[in-house]
Amino acid sequence: MIVVLYVDNNPVLLDSGKRFLEREKDIRVDTALSAGEALEQINTVSFDAIIADYDLPEIDGIRLLRIVREKSPRLPFIIFTGTSREEIVIEALNNGADYYIKKGNDPESRFAELSHSIKLLKRAESARILARKNLTMFSGMIRHDILNQLMVVSGSLELAADGVQEPGLLQNLTRAQTATRTIQRQIIFTSEYENLGADAPSWQPLPTVIYRAFLELQNDTITLDLPEDNVFVFADPLFEKVFYHLFNYAYKYGETVTRITVSYHHTATLIITVSDNGVGISPQERIHLFERRSGNEKTPGLLLAQKILEVTGMTIRETGEVKKGSRFEIIIPLEGFRTGSTQPS
Repeated sequence: MIVVLYVDNNPVLLDSGKRFLEREKDIRVDTALSAGEALEQINTVSFDAIIADYDLPEIDGIRLLRIVREKSPRLPFIIFTGTSREEIVIEALNNGADYYIKKGNDPESRFAELSHSIKLLKRAESARILARKNLTMFSGMIRHDILNQLMVVSGSLELAADGVQEPGLLQNLTRAQTATRTIQRQIIFTSEYENLGADAPSWQPLPTVIYRAFLELQNDTITLDLPEDNVFVFADPLFEKVFYHLFNYAYKYGETVTRITVSYHHTATLIITVSDNGVGISPQERIHLFERRSGNEKTPGLLLAQKILEVTGMTIRETGEVKKGSRFEIIIPLEGFRTGSTQPS
């Protein structure tokens, strides 16, 4: 079933468009009379495509398109409007509209074109998903084979180093073993990047996600303080990895960390704070904290965490003090979180 959201401030046109498109047994159409109403539905329903008029009250169709693109870069979006000004057409396409279809005097033919366009977009998306699935399978096989060969290299280097007395040769063998282990870690790390954005974001229970990430750390020297508030966050399926990498950073580089504290604060946005009692991060390190820098093993996990958050419009910053521990703040926009005991649909 292809689920479509149709947005227009003309209720008669909405009704006729819904009836025509749903003649196709594999299309279901939900409707909205304004961009605001549409955004409320988008936050709770997973749509396969959006059709929107340009002339909408308060927020026009292109502004709605921009908002949708920030959250769902690949969600098919069709501008269906009576406006044919060239600058509007160009602006719509430059902002990521997949099609710009003009309303006409023959509604049936226009809706038939809409139906055809929706199916083409759905077919293209299905092809993309299949291609990505095959590529993921292939790269996984190659990665597995490379890791097996690296295990052979690592074992051979260890055997070669056994009993070596010459300092220069032993130093070179040790360097080779260190480089091999680094390559192994980097290859394993790429598998996490590979899955970024592969599946649709979903509503996730925040305390459960954080606790699972802490268990993955497998460390019994650090205590976790975690509030039990019922908060749900709309995030990429890899959201749990964000907290794992923050915890892992504290464990590896915090030196004196024995406690990690997570807290929530929300007004217009939700701020999740992850702090520890370690040595903190210097101002010089903070500048490059989320950058990919050659030879720096500290940053890849934090960079991945940042990229996972960006998928659904979240940001992260570090605001701790030297000798008082690190303090990471994750900022979630209003539409990206819900409080209460019931998980949003």
